Amino acid sequence: MIQISKRIVALLAFVILSGFLALNLGGCSAGGGQTTLLSITPEQYLASAKEQLETIEERDYEVRDLEEIIRVLENAEKDAKKTETIDRSRMYLVLANSLLARKKYKDLTVKGDYVSNNPEPFYVVNTKDVKETLRTANKWLRMCNSQFKTASLAADMNYVRGIYYMQKMLTVHNRERKEYLNEAVSAFRKCLGQAPDYKSEFRIFTKVQTNREVRLKLAEALAFGGQQADAYGIISEFTFKPIIPFAGATDSSDYAWHHTKGFVLATMGMYKEAAETLERFKIVSPTDYMQVDEALYFLRGVYERLAEVTKDKKYELEAELVASMLEKLEGPFSSESYVTSAHLFPRPMFGDVKFFEGVIKFYNKNFEEARKIFESLSKRGAMSRANRSAALLFEAECLFYTNAAITDDMIENLINLAGKNDLSSMQLERLASLLAGYVMNKDLEENKSLVRHESQQFIRNIFSAPTALSVRLKKGELKRVSKELKDRKKPD
Repeated sequence: MIQISKRIVALLAFVILSGFLALNLGGCSAGGGQTTLLSITPEQYLASAKEQLETIEERDYEVRDLEEIIRVLENAEKDAKKTETIDRSRMYLVLANSLLARKKYKDLTVKGDYVSNNPEPFYVVNTKDVKETLRTANKWLRMCNSQFKTASLAADMNYVRGIYYMQKMLTVHNRERKEYLNEAVSAFRKCLGQAPDYKSEFRIFTKVQTNREVRLKLAEALAFGGQQADAYGIISEFTFKPIIPFAGATDSSDYAWHHTKGFVLATMGMYKEAAETLERFKIVSPTDYMQVDEALYFLRGVYERLAEVTKDKKYELEAELVASMLEKLEGPFSSESYVTSAHLFPRPMFGDVKFFEGVIKFYNKNFEEARKIFESLSKRGAMSRANRSAALLFEAECLFYTNAAITDDMIENLINLAGKNDLSSMQLERLASLLAGYVMNKDLEENKSLVRHESQQFIRNIFSAPTALSVRLKKGELKRVSKELKDRKKPD
């Protein structure tokens, strides 16, 4: 009897032990237990991808780094159930694919992988692989456009949208290029309109994106899109200019501004001014500014253009010196096999150079000198059609800001200009603002303040309240004002 009891106790102990092991080690067997213990949640995938994206350094990353991040993000989006996780995953997929396209495009530009039979200055980059990457980015962007519901990420989404359209613009030409540029400009401005003190929830190349980075991206997009006058207006706006450091300090926080300004000036054909701006990077180390390689890369191209224009041998020596500096930096331009940036800055026509000189004087508040330049370009001089139309707009604005007489013919020409396709979207908005001020007989008093003077009025307004993203001009409709109209001065 005792022996039977011992067997029963042993059997019960075995059953209990087996049950315990089955419950605790069930995760090691196939089935539901394994999924519970070893699965990675979509939120964990997203956090991992975000961390990888934020820690990439711009001077030291490869295409495969971004491709790995994209793979992780796709896993997050595939299994996500929460709306916020889905929106974030898709937004990051647009951003990562756009940055991947940017990396591929830059590599092609530097290596000189161009479509054949396109001599300088009409280089056409072979963008077949870049377009394929952008096609993937566009797939995720379409999903965001149709189903994005996270309001707290609206400004971030517009910033990412602007980056995508800016990169897409570089792979197309003519009419499509202008359309994508307008989309990029609209997206960047909407970002600033929704969040004037914008600060991104993500980092790009270890850096948090602020409203300053958005404006720099906007200026860069305009310069690449052939709208340098608008780009220079953004860069030269006083509140956006770098603050002069105290004695012994560096302006490292403003390196990006100098970098962008030098690029804009170079695309305007103002090579000497561009060289003066970019020369500061000769003594900057990568630890202070990660994009110092690209700034020096631009400087070398500017020196080569100066050597062609001035026939001065010293600029050839300067270009060789910068090339040796790039080699010592051991960055993306350390190899001698890369193509210089001179092809990015084709020599503009004489009339275009004079137009840009007038633009610079205009933003420096030298209205009378600027007006004479714009007036001289109204009917003669070899220049692009778009800049000739813009010259008429700037000429009228100079007259308006100096309270000079504006003839009926000038107003008629401006109204006709609004119906053409020559002006950029920002110039069309500028024209609408100018005509509205004229019709309302707006009182103008000379303002000597560097911050508030007239030439910066439009740029300052669109960034303080950038909500009017489209305009309509109706000829023949006049809104009457209650105050007595003021006679303008008669022309001498």
